[in-house]
Amino acid sequence: MNDVHQLRGAFGQVDLQPEGGMIGPAVFDVPGVGRIEPLTCPDWRNRDGAEELLPLIRNLCGDFVCAPYGAPEASGDLPSDWLKGADANIEEDRWFHGYPANSLWEINGDNEGGDAATHATMSCRPAAPHPFDEICRTISLLPDGPGYAVELSIKARHDVNFPFSLHPCFSLPEKPGSLRLEIPRAGEGWTYPLPVVPEHAPIAPNRRFDSLRAVPRVEGGFCDLTRLPPSERSEILLQVPAPGGLVRLIYEQAGYAVRFTYDAQLAPCIVIWVSNRGRDEFPFDGQFRTLGIEAVAGAFDLGPAVSASAMNPIAREGVATCISLTAGQQLTTRSKIALEAL
Repeated sequence: MNDVHQLRGAFGQVDLQPEGGMIGPAVFDVPGVGRIEPLTCPDWRNRDGAEELLPLIRNLCGDFVCAPYGAPEASGDLPSDWLKGADANIEEDRWFHGYPANSLWEINGDNEGGDAATHATMSCRPAAPHPFDEICRTISLLPDGPGYAVELSIKARHDVNFPFSLHPCFSLPEKPGSLRLEIPRAGEGWTYPLPVVPEHAPIAPNRRFDSLRAVPRVEGGFCDLTRLPPSERSEILLQVPAPGGLVRLIYEQAGYAVRFTYDAQLAPCIVIWVSNRGRDEFPFDGQFRTLGIEAVAGAFDLGPAVSASAMNPIAREGVATCISLTAGQQLTTRSKIALEAL
């Protein structure tokens, strides 16, 4: 039940990982382009020392769900305006990015009488007193092109307010500026309130900005983060309201684009995570590269206490930073990742 499960269809294949309920690796045939692997899936599990890593990091692969999203406790190093009212930790879940992203899921597939399944359901059932009774993801290959759709459901065991994220990690090309990031109707944004990795943090922390084309730098001036990756080693986190429910990644040199669509009423913001060889610690070793495009109801990954507070800087501007469920209530949402030739 807990073996890797593979979906195969006319346009490619996707692996489903029981560890963390993760989707990936994925390989798709994009007509007119060729074989594309859109998701980041490092293979760290068998390295010496991997057994000591947080399960989420040890098994990091592709596309996963964070519920609750972020750190289990608010950092005391945060600026004071981010800590106002931050007193609502979820004591039943002390995992970074939540128990579901750090635990084993069951996978049930349907081969429809043949050798290849085109859809399957993954499920996670935390034990009481965890606030979630069940989390399910049903993944289906798209029938008319390369990509997949996901239906996610979360059923509450008891009343809970929690930050939430869909967290796909996409490939980051080598050539600086060769990926164009499009987020229709993206509003003004926030830089992370602390330096993410101080030695490789080109973006000024705790700042507001008007456009992704003009994000303030530490040393002054601005950078255009609609063009990725940056030329320097960097670790970057930004959050922008994205009411259009669409992010498009245009890989200009490779000749294809990825469209990530999601329910913006549920997850009104995108957190952009650019990791461009910016982390030196094991297992990243100054080599890891990815582009996280996280559809969130949250205040960055600062955790339940900050995100559930109506006084955090993002919530104060009328943007939802948590989701509320009552006992027995079920949330259901759909998302899609599709590839297309340019």
